[in-house]
Amino acid sequence: MPFRSGLVLGLLLVSALGLSAADDWPQFMYDARHSGNAADHDIAPGELGLAGVAALSDGIYTSPVVAGGNVYVLDGSGLVWCLDVDTLEVRWKFQSKGGPQNVNNVSSPAVAGDRLHFGTTSGYYYVLDRHTGKVVTEIDCRESIFSTPAVGRDRVYFATLGSRVFAVTYDGEQVWEWDFVKEVIGFQGNRWSGEDWVGFRGDRVTWKDHFVCSRDLCLVDKTVVIPAGGRTLFLEDTGGAPKLKATGEIPNFSGSEFPATFGQSADADGTVYVQWHRRDNAGRVDMLSLSGDELKTGEFVPGTDTNIRMDGLLSFSPVAIREGIVYRVRPENGRGLFRHAIASGESTLLSPAAAI
Repeated sequence: MPFRSGLVLGLLLVSALGLSAADDWPQFMYDARHSGNAADHDIAPGELGLAGVAALSDGIYTSPVVAGGNVYVLDGSGLVWCLDVDTLEVRWKFQSKGGPQNVNNVSSPAVAGDRLHFGTTSGYYYVLDRHTGKVVTEIDCRESIFSTPAVGRDRVYFATLGSRVFAVTYDGEQVWEWDFVKEVIGFQGNRWSGEDWVGFRGDRVTWKDHFVCSRDLCLVDKTVVIPAGGRTLFLEDTGGAPKLKATGEIPNFSGSEFPATFGQSADADGTVYVQWHRRDNAGRVDMLSLSGDELKTGEFVPGTDTNIRMDGLLSFSPVAIREGIVYRVRPENGRGLFRHAIASGESTLLSPAAAI
């Protein structure tokens, strides 16, 4: 699972990645699906430990990535660090724009060939030369970016907090933009204005008007899967334009309103796993699968369901998946890391330490 620290002094625990200089970990949770499935990498559990420490300029709320013997990490202040994976020597640094508004950055960087992509809370999206730290492209999105980019075969996809989705080339040239608020909700006003929303609805704004994308999208082949407005959107990249293939909604469980997505990832077969929350501690990991234009919903990972009347806390992060086995963490001592077997319904505790 990704390492995240809320310390004012950022600490990068390289050994937590289990990587050597010969290994790459190019994007959040390893691949564009954010599956966490790195079957080709071997880790000796007995050798895991603290390999080194690097003091950064702020807390770390993102996951580091590794490519070509370098570790790339974005700290809370929007400062990007490139460190040697073995010595932790600083090779270059880059400070993104935004000043006091550029804080608490949570968009993990992603490597696309010779480029490094990331978004910022100040609303700028950057493409850097990952060898030198020089800016290749800067895009002013005019609203915060919380979601980490997903790197495809020849394009990179990212979403703003306002649920505008972009497809760009590795060098950052924009190919297309798609807007959930306009295309699905049908709202044409200022999405950050309560007055505009009341004018649009005529009476009051409700949970049906929830529109933000505050968690990470993922990519299944050429379909971008976006957690926006409490729904799960399947947006196909047809080449020059996007096509909305399906809009997934979580079924009734402890309520029927659109829930908040806390984590999203997909397996090798394209099944999407959504950790969601609705009301008091209610949630679970639902599975959504798209076959052609038909979306299947309603199934969930056994052992992940919680509500106010059940024992146990819900999770705040995406799951990792391999061959029908789901790995999931919770912020609960004694129930930190679990392995869930979908077919048998068996849940096994792997580590009691609480985690988010």
